[in-house]
Amino acid sequence: MTTTIRPWAETDLPLLVRANAPAMTEYIGGPESEQKVLERHQKYLRFVKEEQAGIFAIELDGVPVGGVNWWQSRWNDEDTLETGWFVLPEAQGRGVAAAGAAAALDDARRRSERRHILAFPATANLPSNALCARLGFAHLGEEEFPYRDTVLHVGVWSLHLDDLS
Repeated sequence: MTTTIRPWAETDLPLLVRANAPAMTEYIGGPESEQKVLERHQKYLRFVKEEQAGIFAIELDGVPVGGVNWWQSRWNDEDTLETGWFVLPEAQGRGVAAAGAAAALDDARRRSERRHILAFPATANLPSNALCARLGFAHLGEEEFPYRDTVLHVGVWSLHLDDLS
């Protein structure tokens, strides 16, 4: 079993469509409209082309099974990076998210001038919070986090990229 990441591509729209299912969006406010999913896909393609961020498909043995991203953000008056990920149900529980996220963090460490990266998983999303701890993020606390058309109760996780080995 080999997990790799590669830049997001035009052919990855089906990943976002599948990730928009109710079970996959339970912790982020529910599914978006088809138009919003298409807009997100176009934004990902633009970011890849302009090298503004790390936008990746996660592949398991060459088959796309998820996505992981890092991008520039601002939190508490500090310029930071932020990261997020998803893995389709058939690939969950197999270390795919951990391998994909670790590869994306390494990419951020190599390509970004910003050294601080944050993750904001919903507190109820126990697997994503556990993944943050596994990746070496420090848990800073919890907060209310505006996301899409709602407000999420999230864990605040922080990592200094220079701490990666």
